Amino acid sequence: MTGSPPAPQAPGLTALPPRTVEFRGARGGQAALTWGQQGIWRSTQWLDDGDPYFNLAWTLPVTGAVDLDAVLRAVGRLVERHETLRTAYVREGARPGTGAEVVTQGTEASTGAGAGESTEMAAGEGTETGAGEGAVQRVRREGRLTVGVYEAAAKPMTAAKALAAELAATGFDYAAELPVRCAVVCLRGRPRALALALSHLALDGWSLNMVAAEWPRLVAGEELPAPEWQPLDQAAFERSDPPPGAQALRHWRTGLASAPRSMFDFPEREPEEPRFVRYGMDSPAAAVAAEALAARHGVTTSSVLTVASAALLAAVTGHSTAALQLIVSNRHHLRTGAMAGPAAQDGLCVIDLGAGDQRSGDPGPGDRRAVTFAEALGPGHRRTLATYRNGHYDPSLVLAARDAEAWHRGADIDLDAFFNDVRQGGRWSGLPDVDFGDAGALAALRGRTRTFFVGAYSKVKAKIFFATGPAPSTCGFFVLVDTAFLPGRAAERMLGGLEELLVRAVSADVPLNRIAEIAGLDPVRRPAGWTRIGPDWVSLPETEALLRRVCGGPAAVVVEPGDDGADRLTGYLVARPGLDTPDAVHAAVMRAAAGRTDVLAPRHYVLCPAPPVGPSAWPDCPRLIEGGGRVPSSAMTALGR
Repeated sequence: MTGSPPAPQAPGLTALPPRTVEFRGARGGQAALTWGQQGIWRSTQWLDDGDPYFNLAWTLPVTGAVDLDAVLRAVGRLVERHETLRTAYVREGARPGTGAEVVTQGTEASTGAGAGESTEMAAGEGTETGAGEGAVQRVRREGRLTVGVYEAAAKPMTAAKALAAELAATGFDYAAELPVRCAVVCLRGRPRALALALSHLALDGWSLNMVAAEWPRLVAGEELPAPEWQPLDQAAFERSDPPPGAQALRHWRTGLASAPRSMFDFPEREPEEPRFVRYGMDSPAAAVAAEALAARHGVTTSSVLTVASAALLAAVTGHSTAALQLIVSNRHHLRTGAMAGPAAQDGLCVIDLGAGDQRSGDPGPGDRRAVTFAEALGPGHRRTLATYRNGHYDPSLVLAARDAEAWHRGADIDLDAFFNDVRQGGRWSGLPDVDFGDAGALAALRGRTRTFFVGAYSKVKAKIFFATGPAPSTCGFFVLVDTAFLPGRAAERMLGGLEELLVRAVSADVPLNRIAEIAGLDPVRRPAGWTRIGPDWVSLPETEALLRRVCGGPAAVVVEPGDDGADRLTGYLVARPGLDTPDAVHAAVMRAAAGRTDVLAPRHYVLCPAPPVGPSAWPDCPRLIEGGGRVPSSAMTALGR
């Protein structure tokens, strides 16, 4: 259980006696996690206990001549309205009374039965390897919330922001405390701000905007209509018959088949300390250039930034196809659009950067001329839109699809490259008024660009993460990298490269095969012995060494043409008891290759009675049996999935 964080020590604040807010909602209940909650839950379980990475610090102003009691009533009504603010997250199998009602961090609540209460208790779905047990959501119908009260010496909003950061600096005990901590900041005895620490399991960016819109109306005492859709309702909908998400599952399967098994299929490097670093940029010039490109090519600025991020990543890692997981808000439906709680899921976006827009007569894969960034925007935009339209799915089914593709491909599928556009409505609203055709004005605007170091972290579930910022008058952009694969300076260079790419593309064609040079990036250099098989890079020496270890004797891995004419890896080895069929060999290779990005299981196995006289004579050996070893029924047994 997580202990209470230390009392806030924000400068310029004097602590007054705390107050207790009692709440009683319309219902309590228990259900399986929604698909959106599952994504956050898996990530929290991957972190160390007490890690505050998924905490949100938030401040809300208090305006008008209202007293403390009015603000406290508004806090209580906010918690009563939104079930997500009185929800505990408990590992599957825990019973009421075993931790869900423990009082900690100033909260006391119960799951008291009420009309319409949900009693469903289903397994937490979509858990990944190492993510821990499943969980359920338990909505507390009634309880008490302790609210801190502070007097500010000056600038109450500034003091409230510092106080909110302190409240959010300690992780939540998801089973035992409410996912909200709050304090009122006063100036000369009058409330002026509410400081909040919230768990991302309770609210996402969309929900924060909802709460911000409701807050002044609640403070004013206005009666608001009850929310019509809550996470308990969403959980029931997602388990309806037939369940939603069939089209999204098809989208995932198609994307997995064409995506590289990893954007990071190259040797690891010695990581920096801390291992993960994040840099940010404020660039009005990049925003204006993105608007110009979007208008010219009939796409969105979100698609421009997504394709640019994909192109930068592909240029550094040596790929012509880029796979990014986009954070999909899933708010296009009226019900989820009005729901407070996490609804976002990861959507798979696979962008082919080697093919132009066939609909407009742009060059295709067979053309010799390099495809330009502008030509990639049309297809990239369509892939981006398809991803956002197919972001609501059962995580357990997508995980099964990933496992099946991994079994077929011959390597774990690593999708740890992300893009998140957090802008409200995916657009800017206050950009400088600059003529798109005035190259000089655009160049001058670059003088206002600012890049900065954001922070370093010891543990993040991503190898690279691109994200926009919420500022309306500039392109706020952030890049986080895992320094075990890319140096920290690569994050900063990608920011400058993004701006250079966008600004240059406004006035000139930018060939995709020159992006690394134009952006000032250093492409990854793979050692001798690496080759490309389809969309994947693989080390032949390491793959051959792996096959030898698996079979316990001589073996060889050779690049040969497959039945379809494309190159494939063929593994030659001597049969022995337990490894006398392609199925058995493939299962053993997949177990041994788990987690590695430098090896790829052979697409075809040839089992021989004895080794050849020389290493190059394997293809001429007598053959006992051969095949791909991809019998679907053997996959789940061999991998224990």
